[in-house]
Amino acid sequence: MIKITSSAERKKQKKIVTILITIGSILGVTLMILPFVPITSNDFLHLEMSREESIVANVISHEAATISTGFRSTMAIKSDGTVIVATGSTDFDYSEILDWHNIVAVSVGGSLMGEHLAIGLKSDGTVVAVGSNEHGQLDVDDWYDIVQVSAGGIHTVGLRADGTVMAVGDNSAGQLDVDSWHDIVAISAGRGYTVGLRSDGTVVGVGWDGSGQVRRTRDWSDIIAISADWHNTVGLRSDGTVVFTREGSRFSNVSNWRNIIAITNGSLGDTFGLRYNGTVVTTSSRVDLSDWSDIVAISAAEDHVVGLKSDGTMIAAALGHRGPLPPELQISDWYEIKLP
Repeated sequence: MIKITSSAERKKQKKIVTILITIGSILGVTLMILPFVPITSNDFLHLEMSREESIVANVISHEAATISTGFRSTMAIKSDGTVIVATGSTDFDYSEILDWHNIVAVSVGGSLMGEHLAIGLKSDGTVVAVGSNEHGQLDVDDWYDIVQVSAGGIHTVGLRADGTVMAVGDNSAGQLDVDSWHDIVAISAGRGYTVGLRSDGTVVGVGWDGSGQVRRTRDWSDIIAISADWHNTVGLRSDGTVVFTREGSRFSNVSNWRNIIAITNGSLGDTFGLRYNGTVVTTSSRVDLSDWSDIVAISAAEDHVVGLKSDGTMIAAALGHRGPLPPELQISDWYEIKLP
């Protein structure tokens, strides 16, 4: 089960990470460090690692989704385990979300087509959910031992501590067919499909594959993080580079990205990468993020992108075709947001 660790525990975990990397160096291989070790990003400033080793380790700190976006919605976990939300959607029951406590991860789903939902993972490994339930995507009351959640709009996916996966909601494209999955360390639910990251750095996927967002991941290797949207799956490699399934000139610059420690997808194919120095890169021509700095986590939807800063405040930007950021999505006054 997920738990919030003390400073002493994190120091012990740092030693474990250092030992693993040392073993990897001796063997001449890169060891996959699983994303279940809750070490904060600041811890890695004190580890004596090479640049590539630091990138691999730093990804650990970004696996806990303390912020999440969906169409017309942003959600974040406060440092006290409660949740704050900004949304223009009428599908959310605000009062119910405000009653959530002991939350360690959140995921927002939905699109301009509707079906908005919000999922919260509690510190005891159980899950809470609000929003549209037309397809049963909120039927998570009996889930337990969950370590990660991902909302895809019409389906919801949960990763269990034993590396197996739970899924509920619409299964018209086979996106719930995950019963045979094992050794999974991360999950991401897209629109009508699901992808999972195995402990060996390979990727599995089921569901809608109209743009190759499932089949083109089958030859990936050395992956340490994944992100799915409507038509594109993005993978982060252990060397800090990024791979993607979408084809086209707008994605060609991704091959030049380096030192990436976290990735996120907007629902229209916009891809964003967080660099180890706290800046953000993107394939999108609809937004300029060149002035963003000190960012420790990012999340994007089809209409906006948000960043969590190292001081616990947040920043947001609209994606151009939707016009300026609407008042209901203004989050500049948020503070004490839980760091990953």
